[in-house]
Amino acid sequence: MQRRRDVKVRMEKIAYILDYMRQGNPLDKHPQHKNRPVMQLLGEDYFMLMEATPLSSNIDFQIEQKLELENSPIKIDFHITYEDLTSVAKDELPKVIRKIITEDKSSIFVEFFNKAEPLTLKLHALELLPNIGKKTLRIILEERKKQPFVDFKDIETRVGIKDVVGLLIERIIKELQGGEKYYLFVYPLFDEKSKKLGEHSIYIGYLEKLGKYNESGSTFSS
Repeated sequence: MQRRRDVKVRMEKIAYILDYMRQGNPLDKHPQHKNRPVMQLLGEDYFMLMEATPLSSNIDFQIEQKLELENSPIKIDFHITYEDLTSVAKDELPKVIRKIITEDKSSIFVEFFNKAEPLTLKLHALELLPNIGKKTLRIILEERKKQPFVDFKDIETRVGIKDVVGLLIERIIKELQGGEKYYLFVYPLFDEKSKKLGEHSIYIGYLEKLGKYNESGSTFSS
């Protein structure tokens, strides 16, 4: 996998285990993972998909386990695509994304609804979420002017939409599947076969921007 050349390199600090194959994965495209322990991971900050090798056979790992990658008992080997995920990893993906949204970064995702801006003259970032049309967008913008949203329940009650977290999960998975023009949350990676698509994709990176905004207290800008 290669990263976009016009975007600085991002590194995940924390990741969740989507699948752990103690005997290896015979279907893995990487030879060293076919008959040796391997795990598939999802990063917390950029939603990067990765494959890793445990550094010790004496440590057991669990699906959905949260790992700090610095000085961790695993070695990140490759960035992978959604299509590289095992069926177990794909099943676990929505659960892990929900954990990240609701437990690790809930305040930042709520702030996304308060701070998201237009991408073009005709398209607002919020419209990339499923079921957010012009009418719902207008309500969101009007409500956040009155008072910033404080949590997901507040958004659902004042805007009249159901399962805000579910909408975010659906968007993140769509970005992980690739082929999008705008990436609100997922840091896009591409290989040579999809290079043309990669060249036309735009990384918005709201989690990164809002995280820095919250830390510094400075004015948010897109």
